[in-house]
Amino acid sequence: MSNKKFQPKRIIVFGFEGKNNKTENNYFSHFEPLNPNYILKRISCGVTDPKNMIDSIKKKRKDFDYDSKKDLTFVFVDLDCLEEKAKVVQELKSKCPRDIRIITSSPCFEIWFLNHFCYSTKEYKSNEDIIQDLTRFIPNYDKNKDYFEIMNSKTDDAIKNSYKQILCSSKSKTEVVEIVKKIIKKQS
Repeated sequence: MSNKKFQPKRIIVFGFEGKNNKTENNYFSHFEPLNPNYILKRISCGVTDPKNMIDSIKKKRKDFDYDSKKDLTFVFVDLDCLEEKAKVVQELKSKCPRDIRIITSSPCFEIWFLNHFCYSTKEYKSNEDIIQDLTRFIPNYDKNKDYFEIMNSKTDDAIKNSYKQILCSSKSKTEVVEIVKKIIKKQS
């Protein structure tokens, strides 16, 4: 008989903007098998403003037997080229409890996808501008489709490119790199 104590898996909740968020949902649906130490739960919040997103996620995560002492919640927010939204998010980050982390992308989540293919510090004026650049690598890009298989082999490039953007204080950047590294980290 083993003396090892049973360690329950940690729950990680992902909260996405909007009612039926397919972009992030499709992408992260592939992550649970990558790290057996976590149970991943994905929630579309039904709202897009960060404060109401957090409130919505707090209510919905109760359905998962969530324990704020050991589990984590990541709230994915697109800054959408809006300075006021960025200010609100910064204030919310300073007030969030330890188990809730706001993950921003500027201007939108697609910067993470683009980082799989190239490094850029281009200052995008809109979400549509970044999607236009992304179509150079994923022709006919559609937010409702799943592109994980196209990008999976390029994840190391996306990680490197994302960190370079953060280090050079680029306006176009994403914190998605932090959660991806956490989930794909090999466990010994």
